[in-house]
Amino acid sequence: MSGSDFGWVFFAVLALFIWGVWGFMTRLVAASIGWREFTVLASIGSVSSMIVFAILTRPSISHPLSTYALTFLVGVLGFLGTPMLYAALERNPSSIVIVATSLYPLVAIILSVLILKELPTARQAVGIALAIIALILISSES
Repeated sequence: MSGSDFGWVFFAVLALFIWGVWGFMTRLVAASIGWREFTVLASIGSVSSMIVFAILTRPSISHPLSTYALTFLVGVLGFLGTPMLYAALERNPSSIVIVATSLYPLVAIILSVLILKELPTARQAVGIALAIIALILISSES
């Protein structure tokens, strides 16, 4: 692999750091206000950030209608998961909730196998099993 093949690493590590801080901060806020209020206030912050992002990046708006419909659905699903996360954080420690919800790629993997017929390699299957084991170990009482 050439050096340019790792250009994604910077953004992945940045997302990891940002989401890690976000996960920590959500627990702090969830302990202070209810998940409904949290959802509304956090969404206002998200929409405000999106508006600034759109102004700064000027995204292309010339795609097929079906692409917009699927993208809209992605946004709706992303939002619907958010209040569920906040409700869970209000009731459980972030060390469990964040780990449990961070395994959402398992759902994507299952859907990819069933619908797209994309089979994980043996190494990836071991990683999936280890992720599930990690969740069990982290969430279990001593």
